[in-house]
Amino acid sequence: MKKSLKVLCAAILTALVVSCATTGSDGGDPNVNKGIEAWNKRSPDAATAYWTDIEDPATQKKYLNYVTMYNAGKNALDSTDGVKNSGKLISASNTAISKFNGLDVALQIPADVKEKGIDLAVVCIDNLLASEKLNEANNMYNQAVKVYGKSDKYATVAKELEICKQIEKKRSDLVAQGEKLSEIEDVDERISELTKHLEKVSEEETNVSNLVKNSGVGKTAGVSAFERRFKKTRQDVGIQLEGAYRDKIYEYKERIGEEFARQMVAKENGNYKLEEILDHYKTVEKNINDIYAELLDFASKHQKNVDQDVIDEVTAQKKDLSDKIAQINREIAREKEIASRGKTVMPLMIGLFNPAPGSTAESKKSRPAKFSATKQKKAEYWWGMVSIPKGEMNDLVITLKDNRNVRVFNENTKSGKLIEKNNLKDLVSRSSRVGNSWPVLNAGAQLKGTNYFFEIDKGKTEDYSGEVVVYSSFITRMR
Repeated sequence: MKKSLKVLCAAILTALVVSCATTGSDGGDPNVNKGIEAWNKRSPDAATAYWTDIEDPATQKKYLNYVTMYNAGKNALDSTDGVKNSGKLISASNTAISKFNGLDVALQIPADVKEKGIDLAVVCIDNLLASEKLNEANNMYNQAVKVYGKSDKYATVAKELEICKQIEKKRSDLVAQGEKLSEIEDVDERISELTKHLEKVSEEETNVSNLVKNSGVGKTAGVSAFERRFKKTRQDVGIQLEGAYRDKIYEYKERIGEEFARQMVAKENGNYKLEEILDHYKTVEKNINDIYAELLDFASKHQKNVDQDVIDEVTAQKKDLSDKIAQINREIAREKEIASRGKTVMPLMIGLFNPAPGSTAESKKSRPAKFSATKQKKAEYWWGMVSIPKGEMNDLVITLKDNRNVRVFNENTKSGKLIEKNNLKDLVSRSSRVGNSWPVLNAGAQLKGTNYFFEIDKGKTEDYSGEVVVYSSFITRMR
């Protein structure tokens, strides 16, 4: 009997110690425990009569504040009566949970208040899931269980949360994989991998549908929202794949542009025979046609993934280049006439891509024509071609590495004597000259056709070199 009494006393002592530690009371003021007992047996407000008699001011404030916190939580729940706005309901539920969560663990929340809190939390979790706010919904669920305790009312939303988590995990994994595949630089490899990934997404979409079907919760608003969110993944991957196909089309387009810009590099500028120049441009045209054939073959195999507007754009570019090459071929073919014009700049035609002000697009850059000579004994004559659209205020500029004189004309010039005899007009705007740059302002209006001819005067040395380029505005650039 004595042994049993000792065990009982020890148990009571332990309970008192735990109680004091839990409530923060040192057990010195009996009003603390009386208030807790009144709270739990009658109502939270009943504790006030005891806690107002607590002698220690800090302890008194602490326990009276529990009443305030409880009332704030209960008022938040009561404020939802008749409210349908999901935002207000969620805000009130979070407020109630926060206030109740701050109560001492020894203080019990009345059963009716708990039930109301649970009911509200369940509604809010449904609303949060329907808005695809998975983290907020999961947090509210965990906090509600912690504050209000376990309940069968959570069963549906708990299962709904689990299903939504599984769907979102599958979706986020697929999105991460798709982002990595989009970083593959090789376009053909990227297309291949994204095509496989799209098939995988379709397979997972079937798995998600089965998961929802077998979940036991049916298509609730939350589950349906995350299922729709998952289905959008296939659409997003499809857009990534379309982008890869577009990149492939532009890869062909760039190859066509690069081939057109390819220059002859076997000899120094000005030392090519006319037949060599003609053969070079015929090769360029053939290569462009070969690349274009590859493009059409690719497009025919992937019609569903290639936008026709892209094909039309590349086709128009190819036609434009072919027309200009044909124009060059016609000019070069007139061998006897060309032979009288003097040396030929390379590339023969410039200004095919007159740049818009500030443009950095590769296809908009003007490619300069270069020329050079050694052992010059007298004035020499050069010619080239330029294509400036009507209405464009573009300037043709010839720049030398030294300051020898330059004159630009519309007509053929076999010799300096003919220039003077025929009274040919020098098109250079000498008042706008800057350094060794000789501009023909508004060249499109001053040149009668697509050809320009210029004279390089004898200088202090027998060697010279320079280039011809088309500017959107020479004056603006110089400023």
